[in-house]
Amino acid sequence: MDAEDSLPHKDTHDLVQSIKSMYRVLDLISEQGSGGLVDKIIIAQDSLQTFTNSICPGAYVSLTNVDFSVLDGLTVKPIGIYGSKEEIVRLLLSLGVVDDHVAAQLVANSSESSVIKPSLRSGLYIVRTNCEATSDEQLFIVYWPEDATWDDSAPSSVKRTRVTFMRYLTTICDQVMALISPEHARSVVWSEQEGEGTMEMDENQDENDRMFKFEVRKTNEQEEGIKPRPGFKTTSSYIAMPQAHPEVTVNVELQKPWLLHGETTQGFMTNSYLPARRHADEWTCKSITRLQLSNWLWVCNDTLRVNENLDANAVHLLLGAGLRDRFPQLCDQWQQESADISSNARAINASREVETKRKLENDSPLLNPIFHWALVDAIIQKFPGSSSHSTTSAQHSSKVQGIQIYQLSTIIELYPEIGEEFRHTVQKLCIEKINARDFKNCKERIHVVQSLLRQFPETTMEDEGFLNDILHKDMRHVRESVRMIGRSAAPPKGLINTALSGINSFIPSKQNSQFVNKTFNDAEAAASAIDDAQFLAELDNIEKLPVLKKAAADTRAAALAHFRSLLTIQTTTLARLALRIQISKCVAWVHREAVSSEEQQLAESRKRLIASFNAQSQSGSRSHTFIIDAIKDGRGLLSLAASSVQITGSREYFERPKLKFTVHPMQLTAQDLHSLQLDSSTIPSPKFRDSFSFKLPLGHSVMRAQLLPGEKILLATTDRLGNLTVYLEHFTAIESALVHGGRGKKLNSDKIGKFIIAFDESKRVLSVVATEKLLLHIFVHDDSRVGFQAISSAINLTKWYPEGTSINHACFICGGEELLLVDTSAQARIYSLTTMQFRPATLNLVQIPTAVYSTPDGSCLITSHVRGSDLTLTAYHWSTFGATVGIPLQIPDLPLDQPLLLTSLTGRNIVHLVTLDIDTQSSI
Repeated sequence: MDAEDSLPHKDTHDLVQSIKSMYRVLDLISEQGSGGLVDKIIIAQDSLQTFTNSICPGAYVSLTNVDFSVLDGLTVKPIGIYGSKEEIVRLLLSLGVVDDHVAAQLVANSSESSVIKPSLRSGLYIVRTNCEATSDEQLFIVYWPEDATWDDSAPSSVKRTRVTFMRYLTTICDQVMALISPEHARSVVWSEQEGEGTMEMDENQDENDRMFKFEVRKTNEQEEGIKPRPGFKTTSSYIAMPQAHPEVTVNVELQKPWLLHGETTQGFMTNSYLPARRHADEWTCKSITRLQLSNWLWVCNDTLRVNENLDANAVHLLLGAGLRDRFPQLCDQWQQESADISSNARAINASREVETKRKLENDSPLLNPIFHWALVDAIIQKFPGSSSHSTTSAQHSSKVQGIQIYQLSTIIELYPEIGEEFRHTVQKLCIEKINARDFKNCKERIHVVQSLLRQFPETTMEDEGFLNDILHKDMRHVRESVRMIGRSAAPPKGLINTALSGINSFIPSKQNSQFVNKTFNDAEAAASAIDDAQFLAELDNIEKLPVLKKAAADTRAAALAHFRSLLTIQTTTLARLALRIQISKCVAWVHREAVSSEEQQLAESRKRLIASFNAQSQSGSRSHTFIIDAIKDGRGLLSLAASSVQITGSREYFERPKLKFTVHPMQLTAQDLHSLQLDSSTIPSPKFRDSFSFKLPLGHSVMRAQLLPGEKILLATTDRLGNLTVYLEHFTAIESALVHGGRGKKLNSDKIGKFIIAFDESKRVLSVVATEKLLLHIFVHDDSRVGFQAISSAINLTKWYPEGTSINHACFICGGEELLLVDTSAQARIYSLTTMQFRPATLNLVQIPTAVYSTPDGSCLITSHVRGSDLTLTAYHWSTFGATVGIPLQIPDLPLDQPLLLTSLTGRNIVHLVTLDIDTQSSI
């Protein structure tokens, strides 16, 4: 028992804080041991100090500083109290220690509620009846039990705690009272057995005398005897030696079938070799979660074979799914390399853009003559006559024009937008109409002269002066003068007089000035109606008249002046638009080239990164190979969640060689079951119909396999390092438990060393005995929790054995919590898990047995010894353990190389000894 600090005083859920006259002396706590949670009894220092100082102030300073000389002067005679909780609470109520509210809390069952309620922990408590210490004060030592303390089916840990507390209670108190509730009283068997004599008391004996005299009149003698008889025989084709596999180097003898342990369930197990093989799960656009992808990439540490041509999105998806965490150094180097590539690409792109703009701007003056002659060609096509007397056009039409048009077609082929702009410019020029004033004036004058010449073809040289005035003088003055002549007889002087005389000679006197006005108006109308292009084309004929030759030349000059102005403006506009288009297109091309170059460099960088991933993942031993041909984000797909991806590839794994163990349970027919229930001597005909299997890696071993009712199996395996793992699972779940760990109990080989295992089916108690270290590890299996749990720390057995002794065999007494241990001195002893002590009786065997068995009905121990070429069995009744020499069992032809199975059919009292005969493929 340890001395530890008790729980804090301010624990509101501890009812001892609500009872002023109650002090906790011994406390029951649970702490984490090497095998799990274990119960432990400690001294409650704080509470014990409070009680000691209340009866003798200042006597208790600490657990190591107590003034015992002062305490020796006190006389305390406590009365021990134990029993039912309800009766203890009634006592406390009668003493006035608790009120009704606290009493109700004390008797409430806190285990039936998930809500934490105030409760009193199991332990030993001092109860005072007076608040002040007096000589007549009566103290009580109360053992407050757990809920299941007095139950017959209480767990072994509760029973052991009960024994310990009662030992302390009887040690502290000379007088002990048991308070039994009506419910517990009804469960007590009070009637005496028939044939037993009653105890006679001396009538004169004082009723208060605690000493009684007993005399043994007769013992209940038990006649010991075991009579073996022939049993059943059944066959199976699986009870045979396995065929040797060429890859197996293990002795075939080690692979032969063997019987499994089982108190009420029987069967045998075979094993076979499974060679190594490769498996592959292939996918095409398979949807998986990002968590599963991360598990394969990073957690499982698979060997990788990733497609090196994955795009940037796929690579970033893989990095986010776990590759960045798995290969941080590679990812950092790649990110820096990618940043450098992008930075260099941007710098090169900016430099090339500036160079391209500069070159195009320097070459832009070459565009002006190209567009100039292209526009000239368009004008000539509309006004063919405009170039017949153009010196410039005549000089270049044969040389330059063809070259410039070819250059324009080349530019348009490279830049179609420039061709669109050129065609649009030509269309909006409206060159069919020449709006220049000089051209219109010349055109109108020529039409006036042509009109007059058509009406008066007999024009003389004298009349040509008047026509020249019309063609070259101010037209408004000429028309006004003619109108004035028509209205007045007085002739004007000067130029007007000259013109008038000419008109008079030209126009008959019978016509008045209205004719002149009509002539001019008709000429203006005709000039407006005729197309400018047609008019220019007719100038060649018009200039044949000497009087019109100069006017025709002036008209052409006016048209050319108009076209020169138009060409200058449009040529400049087209050159500017063309330069803008060239710069835009060339800069875009330079940008595309830079982007393409950057993408190519980044793609090469991604290839190198993926190649590094693949190479580094090859190092070490990996069970799986993850092949990724393509991968994309699952977002946007109607059938997929946002956290999924679509992957094309496979996941391969190499399954190493394994041993396959196949269990063949033995089954009884319904008729056999019925017959055995009616007559236990019936010889059944069991069958082997079903089977189940599990696999273990090479180097792992099955240390114990025991079949349990309900199609369950206890399986103890060791790995290559000798570490032990024990499972208790359903037939269908044992394979998964071996693969994933399940609820198996693991014990390190350094902790247990060499060991032997014993298991009691009825109590689900597992014993692992460290044979050389003499340590006993006890575990209890709980189906509702997490499997096997240690019920205490390892039990050290060294104080009961001399140095150098080790344990050879161990088995439970079926139905009890006692364990038989046989050591290297051929001594068999029984250890109680309840009292934590060995029985006084010891069985000294002639030699160390090859095996020990406990009958399923809990009546006998059977040992097997090899004597010469025979295997002999000896039975010892547990009730007379160590007092008899044993009963030899006459069973011939028992195999020396096969383990035996001591089991029972239907009921535990129908005991059978089973062995395998591989030669006849039978179980006997």
